Amino acid sequence: MSTYYRHRRTEQTKVPYSFRCEQCMQESGLMLAKIAGMEVTMSSNYNVLTQAQDEKLKQKAHKNLVKRIQEVHKDAVEKEIIASDFKDECPHCHKPQSWGISGMKKTMFNTARVWMILGIFMAVFFYVFYLIESDDIARIGAVISIGVGVLAAVCSILINMIKISIKSKKTSSSVQKMLPVIDWDGVRYLLEEATK
Repeated sequence: MSTYYRHRRTEQTKVPYSFRCEQCMQESGLMLAKIAGMEVTMSSNYNVLTQAQDEKLKQKAHKNLVKRIQEVHKDAVEKEIIASDFKDECPHCHKPQSWGISGMKKTMFNTARVWMILGIFMAVFFYVFYLIESDDIARIGAVISIGVGVLAAVCSILINMIKISIKSKKTSSSVQKMLPVIDWDGVRYLLEEATK
């Protein structure tokens, strides 16, 4: 029996930003948002990758970071959707900012999608098992899997809606709605690389 090793790589960068608090009107000072690309994995028979494999893994991780930075930049500049990577809690009064809600709304359905896909995957597994074995328990398992997937997805959406509602109430008393000032110059090379 052969052993497989899973090698993982994630690239991340920090983007400086600042904001004026909508509640206490104080400047936040320099803050850093840690933005990471999607994790890349590679399976190998060996515990250590060859130099070529390691380089390929690095390139894929870098490509994912570039893609993520481009997405975050486009959302912030064109749509005024500020990613959740930019923490919106004031360092002075510890209250949230209204611009933090936009990132929450954008990712509201992500967990629900995962639960639905997992439920469907498990239902297909049980259904195939049912076709092979003609076992009623497998058929019941398929139905339960879909039900659990849907229930978990609905619960996830409800929890996210409650979180957004709570944050909206906390930011509703703000005097003036403002966006953070994001310094994209530090990641300009990644943004330019993304357009190539």
